[in-house]
Amino acid sequence: MYAATVNGQRLTFEVLGVWRRNLIMQDRETRSIWQQATGEALYGPLKGIHLELIGGEQTSWHDWVTRYPDTAVSIEPTNPPRGLLSFSQLEFLLEKFTGDYKTPGLNRNDTRLPSHEEVGGLMLNGAARAYPLTQLRASKMVQDVLGGVPLVMLYDEQNDRIHTYRQNENGRPDPSQPLSIQRQYWLGWSEFHPDTTIFEEK
Repeated sequence: MYAATVNGQRLTFEVLGVWRRNLIMQDRETRSIWQQATGEALYGPLKGIHLELIGGEQTSWHDWVTRYPDTAVSIEPTNPPRGLLSFSQLEFLLEKFTGDYKTPGLNRNDTRLPSHEEVGGLMLNGAARAYPLTQLRASKMVQDVLGGVPLVMLYDEQNDRIHTYRQNENGRPDPSQPLSIQRQYWLGWSEFHPDTTIFEEK
């Protein structure tokens, strides 16, 4: 169960199931259906509204507990609850109400990268770009401009972690302006961001 505030209204989300490799949720208050990959309400009174992406990071347990020794740990229950709908029910519902919500994943795979190539996906001012982890691991640092925003991306090899920041006037990363990056397989990123570009070293 999750909670968020949308347009001043606090919403409580429950998992409906998994659709095209991503979590599908429904809020209790308006019964709108939400897609994890884009944060968009696909059906219901809030259709078209996007949830705000908040920061997060993928790192090693050692790195995390070193920085946050008093952290609480979430443990999966012995008998975790299943989605509220069966796959066939979820498929019927989404096909019926989201027929115009088409992405390349329904028709073909985007073959510009291998399907399971891991990327850092970034969205800025409506522009999407994938940063292959193979390039980040080799370069350790890349500078780029996306959606008119100069940025610096750093790869922490020891903890297998990506840090992304806006650039300051000296071309250096500004720690006070971190950017939220999504780390996932290429097939997941490209399916829900069909207009994405791929970062290339110059």
